[in-house]
Amino acid sequence: MRIMRFTSAIAVSGLLVTALAGCGSSAKSTASAVPGAGAPAPVASGGGTGAAGGLGVKAELLATAAVMQKLGSAKVTVSSAEAGGDNGTGVYAWGDKPALDLTSSNSGKPMRIRVVDGVAYLGVGDAQAAELGGKHWAKLDSSGPAAGPGSSLQALSLLLDPALQLAAAAQSGKLSAVGAQSLNGTATQHYRSVMPADSLVAGIPNLKDDQRAALLDALKQDGSTVTSDFWVDAKHQLVQQQEAGSDGASAGASASASPDGSGTTITTYSDLGTKVSVSAPAASDQASAADALKLLALIG
Repeated sequence: MRIMRFTSAIAVSGLLVTALAGCGSSAKSTASAVPGAGAPAPVASGGGTGAAGGLGVKAELLATAAVMQKLGSAKVTVSSAEAGGDNGTGVYAWGDKPALDLTSSNSGKPMRIRVVDGVAYLGVGDAQAAELGGKHWAKLDSSGPAAGPGSSLQALSLLLDPALQLAAAAQSGKLSAVGAQSLNGTATQHYRSVMPADSLVAGIPNLKDDQRAALLDALKQDGSTVTSDFWVDAKHQLVQQQEAGSDGASAGASASASPDGSGTTITTYSDLGTKVSVSAPAASDQASAADALKLLALIG
């Protein structure tokens, strides 16, 4: 599963907290800095129509970015489009104080990611914990090097932070309105943004040079073009998002980086604005810092 591969890599360098915090604040500043993002207004036709009032696609995405930024949290389901791909479920609060609790699996092995109070933790299942003296969690050092393959967890922040994705897509993407669709009984409008990975990364503020380079490297693992699909309801709330990297993708093409969907990640949002309460794992259930890399090997 693409998102978990990124997570496993980033944990080595301990940049989870930095990535989530940086992109959380970026989403807020990006959405609010765009004229009209906070108070949607009709625009000239030609950019496609939306579910609420016939806005152009760019205005629809900016309006949705503002709504999602204000809501600030949701229950999330993250999945791979590939056959037999793993699913992840949990809660996520974005913004100035990001918090995340996501449970998934990596090649069938249980895996959990938790961010609370500026600290990141990586967890494993009972079978893997037996090899760590019964400990299920490792605290990740956020003071590690800021470069290298691990920095690809910046991609996780992009995949999970809806306000940032929407604003970046609206500002930098080739936009199209795919049309009205029903998702689990909810009427939505489906919009698509296609842009070079370089343009997406260039549009994200508040990243250090090494973080920006690492993010670009991570995105290009699945192609030089990023295709983002958004399903938006009549209240300008994001219901589902799909992100894929694909060489040669176009606004009319399938948003899958490969025939089996291995480069595509789907995130579904529910219970928007839900209260997110994430607690640090019990100290007695945490492995020593020296065992953190061993824990990573157990889920690799």
